[in-house]
Amino acid sequence: MPKKSKKRRVKKQTKEIKKEKVRDYHFLKAPAIKLFGRRADKYSDYFKILKISLYRADAKILFRTYLAIVFFLTTFVYIVSFLITLAFSMFLGLGILQIIFGLLVLPTLFSLITFSSYYIYPISSAQRRKSDIESNLPFALNHMSAIAGSGVPPRVMFRVISRFKEYGEISREANKIRRNVEVFGMDEMTSIKEVASKSPSPIFKDFLQGILTTIQTGGNLNNFLKEEAEKAMFDYRIRRNKYVQQLTIYADFYTALLIAAPLVFIIMLPVLSIMQGELFGFGINELINIGLISLTGLNIIFLTFLQLTQPKM
Repeated sequence: MPKKSKKRRVKKQTKEIKKEKVRDYHFLKAPAIKLFGRRADKYSDYFKILKISLYRADAKILFRTYLAIVFFLTTFVYIVSFLITLAFSMFLGLGILQIIFGLLVLPTLFSLITFSSYYIYPISSAQRRKSDIESNLPFALNHMSAIAGSGVPPRVMFRVISRFKEYGEISREANKIRRNVEVFGMDEMTSIKEVASKSPSPIFKDFLQGILTTIQTGGNLNNFLKEEAEKAMFDYRIRRNKYVQQLTIYADFYTALLIAAPLVFIIMLPVLSIMQGELFGFGINELINIGLISLTGLNIIFLTFLQLTQPKM
């Protein structure tokens, strides 16, 4: 019975892996590799950062294939935008110099935007994974420490963590370790080492290497996890306190620039209107409209700034 259940579990996990591969299927792969595969091989040395980012982003696509797709889409966008620009220029009856200028600038601009978008995406995705891992690590370490305290082997600890999707990318990393052991037949040490080598977070990578060192030297894994959990939680509290202090500074700026200054402006407007009727050539109604639009825009910029600078906790 245990053998049957194990076979059933392995079969189910194999199906999940196949589904991931099917979901990853990209209809541009075949034409891109056929047309730009050799160019991708030729210029691959110039895109080492992209290659590393693809690994760290856990992209289900080969570097050569991705680079060929980037070249294919960039060329495709250039040709299409060139033809569209030419057609619109002729339809509008523009002069020859305007047509030449448009054909030189617009296709190049659109193709550069396409190339940059596909180049930056894996880098930003790897950065997102890094941020997610490091923000969830203190809580995952506490959980790991509690599991290891029961005396279970590391593969069981990672299997349990992989079931808690609340830990985000850490759950995925733990699931890789579990899958390598239970499905692909790797030993625990090799599986942990393989996942650590591709981790986008240097902190999580050091943690996994610490587990390897502890196991190899015969150390107490439970004590190691407790120390790491305490250290991670201490760093987490420091980051939170630092961000709270930054918010206090931001609040002072907001009060001075977006609350006090508009109030002073509103108080001064009637006085100015009585004295000379207008200011810098604008009437009082126009100044009020400009002030409201400016205030709305500054509030949007401030909220966007807070959203971008807010650390994930």
